[in-house]
Amino acid sequence: MFWDIPADDDAILLIDSEKDQILTFQAVQEKVEEAVHLLSSYSERKSLGFLYCDNSPESIIAYLAALQKRDAVLLLNAGLNDELKEQLVQTFQPNWVFTEEGFCKRNVAESLDIHPDLAVLLSTSGTTGGSKLVRLSYGNLQANAESIAKYLQIDRSERPITSLPMAYSYGLSVINSHLTKRASIVLTNQGVISKSFWDSFHKFSVTSFAGVPHTYKMLHRLRFDRMTLPSLRYFTQAGGRLPIDLAEYFHDVAEKNGHKFVVMYGQTEATARISYIPYESLANKKGTIGVPIPGGHLALDKETSELVYQGPNVMLGYAHSREDLKKGDELHGILRTGDLAEVDDDGFYTIIGRKKRFIKLFGLRVNLDDVEKMLEKSFSLPVACTGDDDRLVILIEGEDDQDLLRKAIVKVQEMYKIHHSGLKVHFFRQFPVLPNGKIDYARLKEEVDA
Repeated sequence: MFWDIPADDDAILLIDSEKDQILTFQAVQEKVEEAVHLLSSYSERKSLGFLYCDNSPESIIAYLAALQKRDAVLLLNAGLNDELKEQLVQTFQPNWVFTEEGFCKRNVAESLDIHPDLAVLLSTSGTTGGSKLVRLSYGNLQANAESIAKYLQIDRSERPITSLPMAYSYGLSVINSHLTKRASIVLTNQGVISKSFWDSFHKFSVTSFAGVPHTYKMLHRLRFDRMTLPSLRYFTQAGGRLPIDLAEYFHDVAEKNGHKFVVMYGQTEATARISYIPYESLANKKGTIGVPIPGGHLALDKETSELVYQGPNVMLGYAHSREDLKKGDELHGILRTGDLAEVDDDGFYTIIGRKKRFIKLFGLRVNLDDVEKMLEKSFSLPVACTGDDDRLVILIEGEDDQDLLRKAIVKVQEMYKIHHSGLKVHFFRQFPVLPNGKIDYARLKEEVDA
């Protein structure tokens, strides 16, 4: 298992770029054993911990300690809002918490059992605004780590950088998949727009990074094509649909420099990954989500066209309360994704919408994702759509442009025969995004309605 760290290996495991500190496998395991001993002193039984984490050696050591002791652990961003923290504490009653100050035991009754297979809890949203958590097993974590390592051809010579939060399933999957191959990991809390991020990238000869669509929008603005990154081997994208023009841009940059650009699709409910586009197929399959990951299977519901995934990385189920932590496997490896899709003759799948991303305007059922894709393709600008059964709201990222506004309205009217009274167009300098990099539709809607 990837969390079983060899205690006699003096190769580098963690590189803390912000403290310029290097930890070997042996050094990490020594610290993990100390943490396990401490957690065992709290309780020999399986307990629940809250890990307020960042991309630091201390957070990874605490995570590995929880896995090695077989405690269940909820990963949360260290900077989470205090109100949300308290809400989760009241709902799930952790036996211990880990912060930047270290471990702390909480005096919580241990009357409620925790299922022996439960390893990790993750939020289903970037804000952790509710108490709906994904329950992941040890088998889920290991299966997904091995699958990712296989299709990305990760080996011990790789050296990724933590370009995403550890508490986000995509960011965590980068850590897990490289741990399973005993690769070194460069740790940073800096983003791609930070000079120090790229200084660390060069200093420690980073070989890969991961990003969500927002990451790649920033890199495009930074003129990624002009960067010289001799150590880079590949970079990956997931966490939402990347506009076709950006997919083409980054594919071209990768081709020019001998890198691999791998586009992926997944959900937290599947421990991060469901499908990927093999890098050699990206030129002809942009816009698709690719093929199932190794060990997984995709199919379409014949009646609804909903994408259904089956694999060993499918979660045990959801948790809404501490009581739910007793539950075992409720899904039995089958996940209904909530995405509508189609498949081509080569077995590549394309998302065509969300089951719940519809409005009914003037009696017409409108797929908001379809409108977004159509307008992005027409104007080569990021577009987000919200609305209700009274109006369709089109949000365009960029400076106010009345000519573009008129063209967008005309385009939608031509495509969907919607009266102009049911359309509203707004411009945003930059879309608000969740910590996981996806567009924050709730906040967009609030700002439009304000």
